[in-house]
Amino acid sequence: MKAVLAQKRRVRSSVGAGMFYPEDRKEMLDYLRSFDLEEGRGGYAQAIIAPHGAWSYSGRLVADAFRSATGRSKKIKKVVILGPIHDKREKGLFLSNSYSFHTPLGNIPVDHETSEELQFRGSFFEINDIPHLGEHSIEILLPFVRYCFPNASIIPILMGQPKAQYIYDLAQALKAVFTPVLDETLIVVSCNLSCDTDKMTARLLAEEALRLFTEKNSPALATAVLDGRLNACGGALVASLFESGLLDNTHICSVADNMVNAVGTENNTVYYSELSYI
Repeated sequence: MKAVLAQKRRVRSSVGAGMFYPEDRKEMLDYLRSFDLEEGRGGYAQAIIAPHGAWSYSGRLVADAFRSATGRSKKIKKVVILGPIHDKREKGLFLSNSYSFHTPLGNIPVDHETSEELQFRGSFFEINDIPHLGEHSIEILLPFVRYCFPNASIIPILMGQPKAQYIYDLAQALKAVFTPVLDETLIVVSCNLSCDTDKMTARLLAEEALRLFTEKNSPALATAVLDGRLNACGGALVASLFESGLLDNTHICSVADNMVNAVGTENNTVYYSELSYI
């Protein structure tokens, strides 16, 4: 009985705090407050795309993305957060069976009822915490979720190496589960635009990804990701979101000149951006 209770109350610990973003609560609050993320200053986005780089590089872009949805703060009960798995060995779609995810601002509860409904609707979903435990693509955005939507629960979904059946399966499950509750839901996709050892190539790849994101062109985006012409980390998740039809009645809202780059491991240049759909 105690083992079952411990399982139900398990907290997914942070792995990137102090490395990708501040570990200290006060330092984090000071950082977040500098972006004017209060409800009255924000927009009404239904979905956002935000990068998962270190905050020192991409934090401003993440803040811009979340600010575009804070006008809905009081209505948002569920935040669906989609992230890629960097471990290329992982295959499938992974929901979490943790009770909550830890952030320096407090824990965020996981919506297990909705997670189970997604699993029921799809063929490739698995409720399995193991891929979540060491992956930062979702975690790095969670402090913004906690700060901007303190009363919301999360539905964290990770995708392994992209496959056409995963993109379609996720799209159909998202459509079936969230169409009835879209007014109280925010969808967040964790996605970096491109990565390449050649800076010019990285920029061209990023510009093409942004073009397809702007057009909401799911077939072209999925094809480009699957055949390797684009290497947007999270691009397959964006394709699933477009394929779901949940954004068919939205228009894109983004700021001018909203791409930034940073040199990462092995001298790779990584491009980041943010977009919102209202």
